[in-house]
Amino acid sequence: MERKFSIDELRHRLELALRPAEPPTVEEVLATVEKNGKLRGPADWAFPAWITYVEYAAQRIAEAFPLTEEERRQLFHFRDAMKQLLLEARRQAREKLTAIYNAIADGTYRMEGNKLYTPDGTWMYIAKVAAPQITIHGVNTSVRFPDILKLPRERLELLQLGWRASDEGNVGGRPLMGTTQPWQVFAWAVTRYGELHVRIITVNLTRKGASVNVHIKAMDWRQKWDKAGAIDLVVDYFRHGEWAPVLTMWLGDGKNMRKKILHNKYRLVIAAKEPWKLSSRTNGANEALVATGKEAFKRLREVAGTYSVLLDLLRAHKWIDVKLATDDAFRTAYRLKTKRSIDVLREAYNGEIPTEQSSPAEVDKPERGDVVVAGVVASLCLSNGRGGSFCARRYVRDLGEALAITKKLESAGFRPNVYREHSYYVVYISMTDLLRLAERDEAVKRVIALYLADKAKNGTPWQREIAEKILKRHPLFLFNIGQHVI
Repeated sequence: MERKFSIDELRHRLELALRPAEPPTVEEVLATVEKNGKLRGPADWAFPAWITYVEYAAQRIAEAFPLTEEERRQLFHFRDAMKQLLLEARRQAREKLTAIYNAIADGTYRMEGNKLYTPDGTWMYIAKVAAPQITIHGVNTSVRFPDILKLPRERLELLQLGWRASDEGNVGGRPLMGTTQPWQVFAWAVTRYGELHVRIITVNLTRKGASVNVHIKAMDWRQKWDKAGAIDLVVDYFRHGEWAPVLTMWLGDGKNMRKKILHNKYRLVIAAKEPWKLSSRTNGANEALVATGKEAFKRLREVAGTYSVLLDLLRAHKWIDVKLATDDAFRTAYRLKTKRSIDVLREAYNGEIPTEQSSPAEVDKPERGDVVVAGVVASLCLSNGRGGSFCARRYVRDLGEALAITKKLESAGFRPNVYREHSYYVVYISMTDLLRLAERDEAVKRVIALYLADKAKNGTPWQREIAEKILKRHPLFLFNIGQHVI
């Protein structure tokens, strides 16, 4: 599918990546890693978040594993080397993103094929389906990583095999790992310890902000398997009852299905170009349903052995899923901890919530793509939920203002949420509330219908796909389009 390139979309992503942000706390970083493994946001948040995580992980590894003085030295040298690379990449990324943003704002950019150029020669690659990205030049180093797990060679190779069957690549006969998830840096490096060549290769502009892409090549190891051969071996081991390669293959290409696990639906799903090689059962296109039931997750936990200590301290989101499926006490504690964000923020707020009259929401004028809900102006947006969904968001700087807005929405019968997104508080109005409102409010129905029609016609491929799914499921908005637009 050809990508419909949108300068407006790119401008929006650049604005998000260049938005000022406060440095993240350790707790904020770990909560994000536990959720989906990814640290995305403004460059001034994403890079410090990576640094914070690297510092945390190195310290916790040093505390949890019996290391010699030389191994500790190597570990902390790896930490310091990663920090320096991230600092340099941050500087370079900000310069390039700023140059591209200014060129777009001034109208001085030019397109050549899949590249956008600025007058000074800075360029960005615009892929057909992947996120736009800038290349980071010359940010690399060689550094040693210690043998943390100290596993017998045959057990270590089983873990290596699963990584090779999923995320691990091959460059010049050496194993290569490319990842945007910091926990994977450590989870993979312990299986390919020794001399590592580390390079920050690109910064991607996702819908959630800047995302750092790190490549690591293991110089002391030769690549033993090609991709297809590794997958075949994982399947063969699995059929003979050996789950260790399945564990690391799932850590690489496994699908995060936390919501289903919390609803007692246990499905071990791995993405694959040829899913039939892994299982006769599929979970949609390019996804193999490898196993079902709680027992499958118990097997993953059992075969992890010492590796589980590392995955625990890394707070890897996929390992959290394993524990939720197998540890009742952990599951109970998790449910108690995961309050709605608005409830947590209310408990933490010490000031007096302003009256609804003091909220500026009442005097704001809606713009295109905005919906007015109980007098509150919020911007519509699409999200990639099951079958596609949409919501409305209101960004404010002050928590008191956000809570005042939610109080007003709640008094009108809605169930809003509030969460923090870097230096903003976001008031979130769900699709469920918006659908209920659209059924009785013609103006809201019309705004949503026009928004979905525009995205279905003029949006990016992703936006068109989501909007079309929503319109098929909710003909209420198709009727509205026919009545008012066509």
